[in-house]
Amino acid sequence: MKLCTVIVIACTLLLSSVPASAAERPNVLFIIVDDLNDMPLHPQGKPLVPTPNFDRLARQGVSFTNAHCNDPICAPSRSSMLTGLYPQTSSLYWFEDYRQNAILKRSKTLTEHLATNNYNVYSVGKIYHGNQDPKGFYAARGPGGNNGPWPWDGTQANRRGLIPHPQQLYFYADDADPDMDYQWEHTFGPLTMIPEYAPDAKNNIPGYTGWRLSGKPWRYVSDEDRDSMPDETNAAWAADILTQQNHEKPFVLFTGFSRTHTPLYAPQKYFDRFPLDEIKVPQAYLRGDLKDCAPSLANPNLYAFRRYQMLFNHRDKPLLYKQWLQAYMACVAFIDDQVGTVLDALEASPYADNTIVILTSDHGFHVGGKEALYKQTLWDSGTRIPFIVAGLDGMPGGVTCNKPISLIDVYPTFIDLCDLPENPHQGRSDYPLDGHSLRPLILNPTATWSGPDVAITALPGKDHSQHREHIGTLYPHFSVRSRDWRYSLTSDGQEELYYYVDDPYEFNNLAKQRQHAAVKANLREQLIQLRDGDQWFEISSLPSIKLSAFELLGEVKGGLTLKLGDAMVADVQANGWTPIRVRVAGNRSQVWLNNRVYSDVILEANFPSGKLSTETSTLRKIHIRKL
Repeated sequence: MKLCTVIVIACTLLLSSVPASAAERPNVLFIIVDDLNDMPLHPQGKPLVPTPNFDRLARQGVSFTNAHCNDPICAPSRSSMLTGLYPQTSSLYWFEDYRQNAILKRSKTLTEHLATNNYNVYSVGKIYHGNQDPKGFYAARGPGGNNGPWPWDGTQANRRGLIPHPQQLYFYADDADPDMDYQWEHTFGPLTMIPEYAPDAKNNIPGYTGWRLSGKPWRYVSDEDRDSMPDETNAAWAADILTQQNHEKPFVLFTGFSRTHTPLYAPQKYFDRFPLDEIKVPQAYLRGDLKDCAPSLANPNLYAFRRYQMLFNHRDKPLLYKQWLQAYMACVAFIDDQVGTVLDALEASPYADNTIVILTSDHGFHVGGKEALYKQTLWDSGTRIPFIVAGLDGMPGGVTCNKPISLIDVYPTFIDLCDLPENPHQGRSDYPLDGHSLRPLILNPTATWSGPDVAITALPGKDHSQHREHIGTLYPHFSVRSRDWRYSLTSDGQEELYYYVDDPYEFNNLAKQRQHAAVKANLREQLIQLRDGDQWFEISSLPSIKLSAFELLGEVKGGLTLKLGDAMVADVQANGWTPIRVRVAGNRSQVWLNNRVYSDVILEANFPSGKLSTETSTLRKIHIRKL
């Protein structure tokens, strides 16, 4: 059985053996892998995981070695990529449903744009987050994403999974982190580790032995005698679309793989490829490295750092972290095989010469660097992703491009490669796409292109460890990555600056060093431009039109009471002219004063629409945008 990884792969190839109508425009194979960091790029300083199928695609095309996500969390990253709008454009930074967002619900998704412009769209696995796929635009839809198989304790409430492995419940002992959220995320191991939950009549737990998937028993006898894992099923479905379908129209096949998302379960043979005594843990993963970081970004109480510490809190199990690292490496190898299944099918199909392949991930993932095990950071391990393109007629093969790009560029690249109408949101949300087509760089990795010199990533100042309902973004932070530098600016004005030529592991924060002031100022200017965009309107006084959701930038002096209709949305005091930012959306009003959080008010009901007004005239340099 061949295994395959989820990554964004887009393939466009010209075919003489298929009907003329299908050969006019290229097909695209888009593969996206969940939670996959840059390991398939074999970066120096990380454990080596052989990925022969990623490598063969790289030999056929261009590997973008400085590609980044725009939000290091699954849901907002995918929503941004598939609508072509930055998180800071839509104000969707967290796990909200994009279909309820004021801007994105009125925008045209990439899959809809393809389907309404004479492409057959196929989809399998995890593409949108949380079954948020827009309905009615697929020629066929395969199984969705699934992180199983799962352990089961026999209770009705847990019949679909999302519980930890019974052999690893000691992770949450009193001397470790008993209050850790999402306990199902932290367990790992080979499928040979058959879960066995013992009956517990006192707690109404019937008990169960064996794996489960989608509420049903999942059969496992050995690696060679078992049911297929969801990613294997989805790879086979994608392969069937390529080899068993007669495509009269050009098509796009979106293929999503759920590994390397936790829990890190995989067949035993993938663990066997990485014996524990042969895994060399990089010193960067074991060195204490948060002392000079921005406190907002390196708070040890945040989820990523707690996960790291959890593995080291068990002093009687010195190999626990190494075993976790082995599991992640095993899942990378498992995904590579799944990618291989799909690539093999493409090569065996009549569409091999008319398909462009794009392979990527939704964000990075820390496996120990910066004392973190998770996504949701503004360092390279959290933002950097594989991004490989092959199959475009006239492109080079086996080359790399180190220009900063990001997932925001996927939508305009599709438009360029597939000859789709530009401005897909016209007449809907009316927002222009934020990204730029990568076609010039695909054809010539050293070419000048229309994109920025930096890639920007937004991070919501909310964390899984807060034990709070997902009520939306709190105080987003931002970071830009250039070819050699990274600059980060938190919502309360903290800064980080790293120079990768001398410091590839981000050990030394240079933000306070005078000799780098000019570099920092330049990167800060680019960050603010990309953060605030050009959807703002400069006005001399408050607008007289009714608003319901908006953001306002300006300067305030003295006292300011800002109202939306009869509802107060900001009440501040400032000495001297001070920058102010106000965001009102739904039932929430947030105010930043001098780049620091000033107030955050949540009502029981939404703010009513109305005109903005103030009882004083202490507001100037006003910029406003509707949400």
